[in-house]
Amino acid sequence: MDSLKQSIEKLLDSKPVYSEPLPAPDNDGFMQKMGKKLVSEEEIRRNKALNDFGYNQNSLNIDMTRAFLELESYCRKLEKTVEQNIIDFQKATSAISVLKKELDNVRLRSTLNSNQIEKMDAGLYKYTEKLESYALSISPGIRNADCPKGCVETDISDTIGYYDRIENAKKTSDVSELEKFCQAAMNKNLSASGAFDEMVIDFYGSDRYAAVLYGNLSRNSIYKIKLLKQGDVPHGHFSVIVTDTAFVPRKLMLKSAVVIVTGSNPFEETSGDELSNLKFLNDCGLHTYVTLNDESYKEFESKGFRCVINLSADKLMSGELVKIIEKSMESAVPSGAVSFGTLTDMLDNPDDYYLTDPFDISDYNQNRRDVYPYNCLAAMENAVAASIKSNYFPTGIVTACRVSTAVEGTYSFVDGLNYINHLNYENRKKAYECAKMLLEPDGIFLMNAYDSVVGVKVRSIKGWNYYPSYEALWTKQQIINELESNGFKIKFIIPTGAGLFDNLPPKYRKSPAEWIIGATI
Repeated sequence: MDSLKQSIEKLLDSKPVYSEPLPAPDNDGFMQKMGKKLVSEEEIRRNKALNDFGYNQNSLNIDMTRAFLELESYCRKLEKTVEQNIIDFQKATSAISVLKKELDNVRLRSTLNSNQIEKMDAGLYKYTEKLESYALSISPGIRNADCPKGCVETDISDTIGYYDRIENAKKTSDVSELEKFCQAAMNKNLSASGAFDEMVIDFYGSDRYAAVLYGNLSRNSIYKIKLLKQGDVPHGHFSVIVTDTAFVPRKLMLKSAVVIVTGSNPFEETSGDELSNLKFLNDCGLHTYVTLNDESYKEFESKGFRCVINLSADKLMSGELVKIIEKSMESAVPSGAVSFGTLTDMLDNPDDYYLTDPFDISDYNQNRRDVYPYNCLAAMENAVAASIKSNYFPTGIVTACRVSTAVEGTYSFVDGLNYINHLNYENRKKAYECAKMLLEPDGIFLMNAYDSVVGVKVRSIKGWNYYPSYEALWTKQQIINELESNGFKIKFIIPTGAGLFDNLPPKYRKSPAEWIIGATI
């Protein structure tokens, strides 16, 4: 740039290539002398050409000088841009270096380090619990300001397509059909004349623990709590039972419930048939148990119960137990369940019997998979399994086995589809242990879990005797809790089968029929 600038300055200081001679001071004398000379035409032409060349050369020099000045200005701007880019690059290099050190320190992989998650979760839980308890103590309505206490928004699914249905009823020749439709519509409108449906929790219990919890729920729950006395008919579809043993009143047996066991020997007076019935209903997702001491909790575990929570007695006054009860109610199983004794009686004939042997269940499932809608569910399960094998493993090398048949070795993919869900909880825990031994550290364990809400409702409509094999049912949170309590980490959970069972009431048709779960260890 400096040499270019010097060249331009020399060019500016240089004299023109050609200049016309200045006239002499004595013009008259000069012209007289010049006039005396004889000039040939050839000399005139030569002088004219020289003058033209001089003018053209001067013009070219001026244009070149301007071009060089513009070039110098552009180069100066370009030089500043390059200098700024160098500065920015140096800053970016420094920032990237710092970021790399941060990432190396944290060792960030696909998720945060599990220890960091546990620390953050513990801290968040500690302060969240304080905030929730404070909110609960102020006002129950603070958590649901737009809805009256004890109510949820009215289900309007039955009114969808109202005008189309009434037009079809008007066209029919049978007037009674129109009358039936109008009567049903009127009853619906009268029962849901407001914007909300009332939700009630039946409360059963009479000891000192029950009194404490009833007061806590009455003050802090967003739902209405109805205390059941001896001989009262249950009002709601969900109940809270406080008892010193695992006893569940007969009138509340087939309803969704949170059973709070206060004693340390919950099965002291429980017969074998009663125990089988309680375990079956627990495995259908109806009953969630809360124990207040370690001895009772261990008893439930040893007897093969799932969905058991252990809390200290002082939690009866906290918002934590209110939260557990309300979450259980929000995913409550609808009416339609039967006891284990009733189910076995339905199948008590030579041709029908209740399948509990895994091999018999496997043959039954193979036949059922060819029938709608289970063939659709089977197609979804196969698609998920194929996708995992194709996309999850970066090396492309997949070793697979069935958890029901493999006994040794390690595999990247362990298949528990349509096997785990047909075992009772005691046998499921054994299968989980087997799956963990077979599974490689980064492998996937795949299983399916039928949804408890849809599962119970489908069976109540179709008939429990049409489902002669043992089959556990879960809500989404229940299957997550079960797998995590047995040492798995949930990788994904996929809801499938919504809308396949068209005989369901409208409010249940959008619910998933099953969950497909992938887990690691």
